[in-house]
This record gives sequence, C-alpha cells and structure tokens, in this order.
Amino acid sequence: MNASIAWFVRNPIASNLLMILILAGGIIGGSGMGKEVFPSTPVNFITVSMPYPGAGPREVEEQIVVRIEEAIYSIEGIKSISSQARQSRGIVTIEVDDNYDMTKMLNDIKSNVDSIITFPADAERAIVREEIAREEVIRVALFGDANEAVLREYGQRIRNELAALPNVDFVDLWGVREPQIDIELSEINMRRYGISFDNVVKAVRQSSLNLPAGTIRADSGDIQIQTRGQAYLEEDFNNIIVSSRADGTEIKIADVARVIDGFEERNLRTRFNGHKAIFLGISVGKNPDVVATTDAVKSYVEAGSSFLPPSLQLATWRDYSNMFSGRLALLSKNAFGGLILVFIVLMLFLRPQLAFWVALGIAIAYMGALWVLPTIGLTLNMMSMFAFLLILGIIVDDAIIVGESIYRHQQLGQDGDTAAKLGTQSVSKPVLLAVVSTMIVFLPMLFLPGMWPKFLWAIPTVTLVALSFSLIESLWILPSHLAKMQPEKPATSRAGIALRKIRHRFADGLSQFSSDIYTPFLKHALNWRGLTLVGFFLAFVLSITLLGAGYIQQRFMPDVPSDFLSMRIVMPDGYSVDGKVEITKRAERAAKLLVDDPVIKERVDTDKLIANQLAFMYGDTIRLMLELQPDMSGEIDPTLVAERWQSLIGEIPQAKTFSVNASAAGRDDGARVTAVLTSNNLDQLTAAAFFLKDRMRDIPGARNIRDDIHSGRSDIDISLRPYANNFGIGLSDVARQVRQGFYGAEAQRVPRGRDDVRVMVRYPKHERSQVDTLDTMRIRTPNGTEVPFYSVAEASYVPGYTRINRQDRQRSVKISAQATTGKMTVDEMAQVLFNEIGPELQRLYPDVYLKKDVQLAEQDEFFSSAIKLFMLALGMIYILMAVEFKSYLKPLGVLSAVPFGIMGAIFGHFMMGLSFSVLSFLGVLAASGVVVNDNLVLIDRINQLRDQGVGVKDALIQAGQDRFRPIILTSLTTFIGLAPILLETSMQARFLIPMVASLAFGVLFATVVTLVFVPCLYLSGANLKARLSGKVLQSGLDSNAEGSV
Repeated sequence: MNASIAWFVRNPIASNLLMILILAGGIIGGSGMGKEVFPSTPVNFITVSMPYPGAGPREVEEQIVVRIEEAIYSIEGIKSISSQARQSRGIVTIEVDDNYDMTKMLNDIKSNVDSIITFPADAERAIVREEIAREEVIRVALFGDANEAVLREYGQRIRNELAALPNVDFVDLWGVREPQIDIELSEINMRRYGISFDNVVKAVRQSSLNLPAGTIRADSGDIQIQTRGQAYLEEDFNNIIVSSRADGTEIKIADVARVIDGFEERNLRTRFNGHKAIFLGISVGKNPDVVATTDAVKSYVEAGSSFLPPSLQLATWRDYSNMFSGRLALLSKNAFGGLILVFIVLMLFLRPQLAFWVALGIAIAYMGALWVLPTIGLTLNMMSMFAFLLILGIIVDDAIIVGESIYRHQQLGQDGDTAAKLGTQSVSKPVLLAVVSTMIVFLPMLFLPGMWPKFLWAIPTVTLVALSFSLIESLWILPSHLAKMQPEKPATSRAGIALRKIRHRFADGLSQFSSDIYTPFLKHALNWRGLTLVGFFLAFVLSITLLGAGYIQQRFMPDVPSDFLSMRIVMPDGYSVDGKVEITKRAERAAKLLVDDPVIKERVDTDKLIANQLAFMYGDTIRLMLELQPDMSGEIDPTLVAERWQSLIGEIPQAKTFSVNASAAGRDDGARVTAVLTSNNLDQLTAAAFFLKDRMRDIPGARNIRDDIHSGRSDIDISLRPYANNFGIGLSDVARQVRQGFYGAEAQRVPRGRDDVRVMVRYPKHERSQVDTLDTMRIRTPNGTEVPFYSVAEASYVPGYTRINRQDRQRSVKISAQATTGKMTVDEMAQVLFNEIGPELQRLYPDVYLKKDVQLAEQDEFFSSAIKLFMLALGMIYILMAVEFKSYLKPLGVLSAVPFGIMGAIFGHFMMGLSFSVLSFLGVLAASGVVVNDNLVLIDRINQLRDQGVGVKDALIQAGQDRFRPIILTSLTTFIGLAPILLETSMQARFLIPMVASLAFGVLFATVVTLVFVPCLYLSGANLKARLSGKVLQSGLDSNAEGSV
C-alpha cells in the first residue's frame, strides 16, 4: 500500500485522471438512475384465489380453502400459510422463504392445486399468481353527477389512454362494479306459466350464441358459414323464446321475467369531494421515474379531458411526485447545509485550500457511489437519498485524518511530496482499518430478516460503496493534490486578514485547549483512573436504565404523522346501505367544518385546510381519506386534525369499529399488541378468545381491545324432511333450486367489448332479499310437479360468519389491544400477555395455540438476528485488530467505544424526546462502526510511541495531544454534517431523525470516551499485565520498562 501511495504522489496526472473517471462515471450513472418515493421491495407471497359463486364462508372453507391448504402445505420453501374464506370466494396466501426460487414455487403450487379433483362443480378455476410490488405514484379521480354506467364507460377510455402514455406501466381502475344482466323471474310467474329457472337458463343457452358452422368451398372461393344469435342487450334477451304451446303461442322472456342490464349485486360506493367517483391508480414497474410519470399524467388530465361531458371532471389525487420532490429538496437542503458546515469547520481549524480538497472527497465518494449503485438495481428514493445525507460526516473522516497528517508534516518543514507521502503512509494503516471496520458493521444490515430491513437496504449499500470510494480518494487522490499545495501566503485584503485572524483564533484555541485543559485533565484522569472508569460505567448504566425503565418509549417503527388522514368505520353485518351512505355524508360534512374548528384555528389560520376527500364503501366497511393542503405540511399536527375530525362526526353507537389514523406507517389507533389463537377445536377456540379478551382488560393501560371474529349474523341451514324422497326429491335438488332463486343460475357470459358479462337467472330483488320468500317457494320434482318448500325441507337459524380466517391450516382469531401512553408500553403488554396470561390459557384450553402476530414475530426475529450479526461483526473487527496489533487486549480498547456509542444514542433520544425504534437501533449499528475509528487512530499512535521506547503514561499523554485535533475534527464534522436534519421540523424529516440522532450523539459521546476513557483503560490494562508478570508500573511519567499490552 505504501508503494501505491508514493506512486500516486509522484504521478499527479494519474490521480487527476482517476478523479475525472469517478466524476464522469457518477454523472453518467446518476443520470440513468430510476426515481421513486420509496424503494421497491421484493414481496415473497403467492396467492391462490378461487371463486365459489353463491357459497357462504363455511362452505368455502370446507370445500375450497381446506383442500388447497392440504394440497400445498408440504411443498418445500413455504414459510407460512394464511387463508380467508368469505362469501363466494376463498383466498390462500403463501409466504415463501427468502431466497427461494419464486418461479419454481409458483409452478409447484399451480401443479398441486390443478391436481385437486374434489372441488365443487360450481366453483370456478383457481387463480394462482405471485404478488408483485408495484409503486403507485398518482391517482386520477373521475367524478361528477353521472350514473355508474357513464362513469365506467369514460373510466375505461381514460384507463386505456393513460396506459399508452410514456413512463406509465400499469393503470388499475377501481371503485367500479362489473356489468351483469339479471333475468328476474318471480315465483308467481313460474307457477302461472308452468316454467322453472332451468327452462329459462336452457332457453338462453340454446338461443343466445354465435357458432361457426363450417366452410363451403365453392368455385368462386371459400364461404364461411356462421350462426349468429348471440344476445347482447336487454331487448335481445327479452325476445328469447322460453317455450311454445301446441296452439302456436310463444312465451318469451319478456312475458315471464324482467331483464335488467346493470351491475353485479355488490355493495360498493366511491365518492370524491362529495360526488360519485371512480379512480384510476397509476403504477410504475422497473426503472421507475416518478416525476416523468406524474408529469405525463397531469398533462393528460389538464389537456386530455375535452371529451368529457360537462357533468364529469378529472382531478389528480395522492401525487407522490410532490412527496418525492419535497423529500429531495429537504435532503438536498440539509446535505448542502451539512457540507457547508463541514467545510467551515475544516477551514477554521485547517488551511482553506486543505479544507477544500478534503471536502471535495465527499463529492468524489458520492459520484463514485452514483456510478456503481445503478448497476446493482438501486434507485434514487427516500432511503438512498437519506443514506447519502447520513454518511456525509462519515466519509470525510479518513480524508480529515490523512489531510491533517500531511498538514502536520508540512508544518514540520518537509517539502510537498515528502509530506504527502510520509503523512499518508503514517496513518494509512489506521485509516484502512477504520474504513474496513465501519464497513464490517454496516454489512450485517444487508442480511437482517423481515420487510423493514429490505425496505432500508439502500442505507448500508450506499454506505459500503461510498466508503470504498472515500478510501480510494483519501489514499490515492488527496495526497497528490495536497503535495502541490503551496505555503500559505500572507493575506493582503481586509477580509482576508480578518478571516486569517478568525482561523488562527480557532486553530490556536484548539491547540491551547489541548495543552491547557485537555492534557492536565487527562493526567488527573490517569492518576484517578479507577474513579474515571467507574464514572463512565455508571453513565452507561444510567443510559440503559432510562431505556429499560420506560423514560424513553420503545416502538418497532417510529410513529410519523402523514399528510393523509384515514378513517375506518365498520358497521354490523346487514346494516342498511342507506344508513352507511348517510354516515359517509356525515363524515364529509364534518371534514368541511374542520377549517373553522376553534381548536384548529388556534394552531393555524387558513381558509383552506383540506385539499381533497375520498369515501370508499364496500360491504359493511366505510373508509374515508382526507388530504391536507400541501402548504399545511409541518404547520399543523395531522394527529390533531384527525382527532378533531372524529370529534366533529360524533358518536356512531352502532359501529363495531370507528378509528382514525394519521400515521405514515398506516397503523390504526397507534401501537397495538396482537395475539393470534389457532385451533381446529372450534369450541375451545371461541372460549379461549373470550377468556383472552377478559384477561387483557386486566392489563393496566390496555384499551380498545378487539378481535377479528366476523360473526354476529345468522345463517339458515336447510335439511330434508324424512318423507321428501317420496316425491323423488333429494337434498341436492332442494339446494340447487334455492341457490337458483336467491343467488342465481348463471346462464352464460356475454362477450361485450373487453368485458365478459354474466347473465344471471333468479328471483326479483325484493323476493330474494327476504326470508319469507321460502314460504311461497315451490320445489320442482323430476316429473314436473311443484311442491311447497316447507313440505319437503325445513330451515333453521344457526350462528354464522361473514369471514373465516385461518393460519397454518387451523382456524385463527386475532385479538389486539392498544397501549395507553404513560401506563405500559407495547413490549411490556406483550410480556404480560405471552409470559403470564399465555401459560394459563394453555392449561385451560390445551387444543388452542397462542402465537405472536406477524409484526411481533418479525420484531423478535429482527432483534434476535440483529444482535447475533452485530456480535459477529464485532468479533470480526476484534480478530482484524488482534492480528494487526499482535495483542489480545488492545482490540478491546478499540471496541470499548461501542457500548458508550450506544450510551450516547440513548442520551440523544432522551434529550430530543424521541422514541427508540428499529431505525434507532440501525443508527446504533452505524455509530458502532464509526466510533471505533477514533480509538483506532489513538491506539495506533500509542503503539508508534511505545515502539519508539516511550513509557506507557508518557505515550498515552503524547498520543492524546498528537491525535486531539483529528479526533475532534472527525467527530465534529460527523455531528455537524447531521445537525441540519436533527433540527428539521417538517413531517417528512421525522421518519429519519431517530437514526440520525443515534449516529450523531453516539459519535459525539464516544469522542469523550476516546480521549479520556480509552487512555485510562489502556493504563489499567498495562498495570494488570505488569502485576501478572511481576512488574509494577511507576506512578510517574518514566514507565519505560513495561511490555506492550
């Protein structure tokens, strides 16, 4: 390495060409990087969805879901299986092990599902697909006073035109129902005309069709023969003949039934700013460019809506390019501010020219990263931009150490080339070890399990690549530039003289502080080293106590407010559609009142608070969203707006769930602890769920306890009377005819444009929506006679479910509780739940298993793996140092900064009032790799002095003096480089601050450890070794006889 350093010093052209190559590569690579708000993360899930029209959840569970589960559970590579049986559909979700071949898994699942031959005849084909993560970048709302058919027609046209735009990969149309033709046949008309559902279905299938009839090969050419009788529209179906009488009378569908060309019977309503609406979601795939995509969509919305009728409007919603631009501006502003602060600090303590070349190393490291990162699939997103900001003060550390060393050699009178060569070579070893040790600590972040580490993988990736280029710059480029640095000329201008005086004041002040304050203090600390070590140890214990005693809240992810507020209202099963529409309008009216709310007026004075509002009603669930005005971001707390919105709506006594969420993480009601009960013993499972809910109410601070049991409605079970067989009727006949009347018989599917329109034959809506229809229903026997339903069958009410959940091939129930601030944390509640209540539940209900939900299990797995990988990284650093220092104890001195870096991170969170989250933990890992650098520089200097025969205590004091300036500068630049983001108050920065606080305060506190604690620890270790070898160190400064530690 020394030879390569000397070669580049002697060949400045090679250094300049290397620098130009890196800068050019960065420009080319950066211009081709994809742009997205959040990084795309692989989703290791495969879903199997199988429609079973008309079936209830229990039938779907027994005949669809269980059979799929049993067919696939033994396939290698499956991590977990979760299923859901709902009305007319079963869905099985398979989580695949990381790094398993998804294509092979997809083929294996398809093969096993296709081999099942026991599915019901009415079930449709299973759809097996891999879940692909798509980033939605903008939504387009089509809204106005128009009926559903008009909205759908224009929505499809807009979807097709948007999909053809450049940079648009996917367009999804949602908020619309599928078209459907209903042939409504009443029981009275069937009895009057002597027909049945089967007769009408048969008539449709025989008459409504297009069939090829072959080809006539005439002399003049081939002539294609076709039969064309397909019915497409309402009047076409009305003219279909159902039966013909002997007297020539024809009975058409129009005579016995009502044909309705409408939409599927599904409770779905979407509103935008108080109007009927549908939505188009625009997503991007590979090589995304969120800005280009949204610009194209917005240009289309502005110029391409001329074909719309006056009653319809287009608007954009959830434009993520605003978020991308805002975060880019935020991080760029803070990065630029940090860079300027770093340059100012360097200029105050070093020469301006030296400060310039050292600061230029940041740009070279950044450009090198931009050159390489696109080749490994990294895009420019919030995480990668944050990573560049995070490492601003880290990547300059090695350049500061090299630059300060060269500067010190020049001050000793050496010429440029000699000072550059010897200055760089004297610190090359600790600089290399420092960079490698930092990279080793960041490396485990790439292998942490769970979704969040995948989401954050850009941070260690950017750091590793940038550190590599910073090392290249500091050893091969920087020395060549500093070698040509001419002696500083006296300032002649007034500004130059003033600046030089300020610089000298800071530089001399730092030197004076080192000689007059630090050195005497270090001598006293060494004399009282036992007390010093105990003091540091007590400070560390205090920091751990702050975290463990709850003075610093702990959560898995930081709770960051969002500019989008979400409300969820779940009504009881069967709640009227009109009632849900009225609740929706009530919430919309409350949203309009927010701008004049007195509580909000106290915080912000504005005449427009809400930009847009959306309402989406499906089934018994109502979801509402509010988008705050862009200029309100950071001006008012979204959580307060959410609380006032809920307050203005008022109580909804009938609601099963009424929650509002203002968190960017998407949580309802804040942090929750969730337990999962699984069992195939339904009685024990139900009893265990009630037991657990009762016991959770006894946990201090537990509130808003709820489960995911979708019960509360009644099902009707139909059984056959004993003498029904006398009529030649079986249970299957009764079930089929009841299904035809109330759900419908699918006669055919009509190809109409891009749609396959179902044609359903069934009772009119007023008949199929009431149980009393069974009283008048007739069952048709095989010989054509009709008998009343209750003469051959009986119906009984039984408890039913609207949805059945399963996990790992067993019925499952999730029970969750929210933690009250100031009572117990989520982790403390989880300990009570699983360590105290759990064993009692297992004794009472042995067939029931209590598990942690996915988030808690992932959290445990994350921290368990993180600690193991962290300890492995520290072990690798120890081995590296032990081999280099040829000592077992000296590496411990280097690593002693790690726990105190953690101490600094905890104190930083306490002082700033932050919660300790997974990002805080990752910041601690990052700080651990950085804080050892100063220790390395100090101990390497101690070793140099010891090799020259200097006594232990003399060497410690002299090394502290020699390395005081580079240690202070590296720590100061790291902290100052991160200071702008620490002081940022915008909502966009809150997500990033915990990790920044861990790194900044960890490095700051570790500086004191390096300058005071490490020398005391070193001297104590030397004393211990001397005593063990029969020597005793002198208390004075003439300890030359001791061996190395």
